[in-house]
Amino acid sequence: MAGGEFLKKGKENFRTFNNLNGCLSGIPWFILTAMSLLMAVHLHYRSPDFPFSPDSAFYIEQARNLVNSGSTSTTPYGLSPSDTDQVETGLFPIGFAIAIAAISTTGIDAKDVAIGISHWSAILLPWLLYLCFRNALGARNALVVAGLSVISPSILLNSSTGLTDMFALALAVAAIGLTLNSRSTLGLIGGGLLAGMAYALRNAHLALLITMGVYFCYLWLVNNTTNRRVIYKNAASTFLGIAIIVFPVLIRNIYLFGSLNPYQMPPSTIGFVENLRTYLQVLIKDATACSECGNYIAWSVPGLLALVLVTSCLSWLFIKYVWRNLATAGQNTIVISTTYVLVGSCIVIAARTRYQWGEVINIRHTLQYTPFLLVILLMPAFQNSTELFSKWLGKIQSVFIIILFLFHINFALFSEAFQARNNDSPILTNAYTTGQNHLCPPESNTLLVSNIAYLFRIECGARVRQTEPVNIVHNKEMLALVAANEGHDGLMGTIANIKTHSMNRPIHAGFFPGRFGLEASDFPIPDVDQKNLLDSGWEIVSNDKHGLLIQYPRDKN
Repeated sequence: MAGGEFLKKGKENFRTFNNLNGCLSGIPWFILTAMSLLMAVHLHYRSPDFPFSPDSAFYIEQARNLVNSGSTSTTPYGLSPSDTDQVETGLFPIGFAIAIAAISTTGIDAKDVAIGISHWSAILLPWLLYLCFRNALGARNALVVAGLSVISPSILLNSSTGLTDMFALALAVAAIGLTLNSRSTLGLIGGGLLAGMAYALRNAHLALLITMGVYFCYLWLVNNTTNRRVIYKNAASTFLGIAIIVFPVLIRNIYLFGSLNPYQMPPSTIGFVENLRTYLQVLIKDATACSECGNYIAWSVPGLLALVLVTSCLSWLFIKYVWRNLATAGQNTIVISTTYVLVGSCIVIAARTRYQWGEVINIRHTLQYTPFLLVILLMPAFQNSTELFSKWLGKIQSVFIIILFLFHINFALFSEAFQARNNDSPILTNAYTTGQNHLCPPESNTLLVSNIAYLFRIECGARVRQTEPVNIVHNKEMLALVAANEGHDGLMGTIANIKTHSMNRPIHAGFFPGRFGLEASDFPIPDVDQKNLLDSGWEIVSNDKHGLLIQYPRDKN
């Protein structure tokens, strides 16, 4: 009897343990759901009133034209060329436009689709990061990486904008996840397809394709002859998926532009060393959510020396003591993450050193690499070791994780960057209210020009040219923003320049305070400038504190 009771009690305890284990195994899914819900709340309450940038106008216009005419042409930036309002551009790959166009065929406006893609990519990102790195990091550390990543400054600030960043990051994480974890041919082909799609979204994702190649070369080197047959098959499957997407993109580039990569911009005004230090600054800021840390380390000699010393010591310790304790999945993850961060960083720095982007390197350019840097830093190095040294290192890593979370939470809750995002809202609202009827006309042959062109291109689909009536100043930030290389000689000089580019077409121009050197004090323009415009054949439609609207030739009625 006692034995029977004992067995009965044992079975009950075993069932209780299994139920508890099932509950514990479900905890990561509850945490990931909470992360996604918090991201959705962040996007709902903190998205700017106008969540677009000038680059957004190109993607949205490409998508609209693709649906309406089958072309991916866009309005040129600046006044040249003068003889056409629609050109194919090599600056913006077509992947994002295709995705927007495909969804907008359901009747949703392209600008709303662009925002929706970014939002859903951000909401799903913690799940993708967890599934990608769970095998290598373990469930706890994979959750830590996902949690820190989704509240990193770059993702919090860029997840609400209608750009390629979040979608491209989600594709990259999914592609690397399939490459690391898939054991089937279809899974590896799928990973290649996603990597190819990421490249079709952003030229910088050439780093992802290079990383894939380096990763399979590494596997070939560390495996014996028998396993290499599997590696050949896996590599072929992955690059087949990449080729399905990338080859048509390259053929299009050659056909339209005569180059595999038609990306071209004016020469950069910022040198390599400055770009390198700026990149270090924003990468450290993004990974730690501590802007003072980034500033000190990147822009002080003691900070740089400390960075070199600490990185060298940690690399030596890692190679000597950690690498041999890592499981194969951990080693593979370290290789692919390190390669991606290094290659991607080099591409960003080299591109900004060669080309004038219209902005300095900022956390938008580190967004693609910060989660993978966190993976490297948070790899559970001594998980299979019982040495005293490893236990202390584990404690140090735990303290490091807590500090990182405190910095990230502080940024997520209290950063002034979120309040500053709507500083431009009154400017844009005023400009669109003032200029809507003037710059959104039904006539197709009118040359439309504004210093806030992207606003009208997005809101009403007008083919408005950008002009920049700012005087060149000796200021790095301003020089980085001046990209069109036209105008820059004051408002009246810019208006005269517009007239010379009109090719005898009617002109509608609108200038508003708050962009490219035009301030509220510049409006209304003085009487002497009004007289000069009238003498030159312009008609002044409106001239008040809200802006200047003019057209040429003067309406004879």
